Amino acid sequence: MVHYIAILLGVLTRTIVPYLIKLKKNPKLKWENKYLISAFAGLILAGITAYIVSIQIAPGLTAAGEFFAAFTLQDLSRNVQKMFGK
Repeated sequence: MVHYIAILLGVLTRTIVPYLIKLKKNPKLKWENKYLISAFAGLILAGITAYIVSIQIAPGLTAAGEFFAAFTLQDLSRNVQKMFGK
C-alpha cells in the first residue's frame, strides 16, 4: 500500500507544483481546463506506473525511490504532451 501512495504522490506533485509556481508568480492566473487534462493523464499514468513499479521495480526501491520514479515518468509524460500539443 505504501508503494501505491508514494507513486500517486509523485505523480500528483509533478502535476500540481508547476501550476502553483505559476500561480505564485501571477496571482491573477485563471484556471484552464488544460490543467485538468494533465491531471487526468497523470492519474492514468499513476495507475499504470503503480502496477509496473509494484511488480517489476518495487522490490529494489524504497518509497522515496518510487516517489521519484513516478515523478520522473510524469515529467516525461508532460514533456511528450507539450511536444505534441504545439
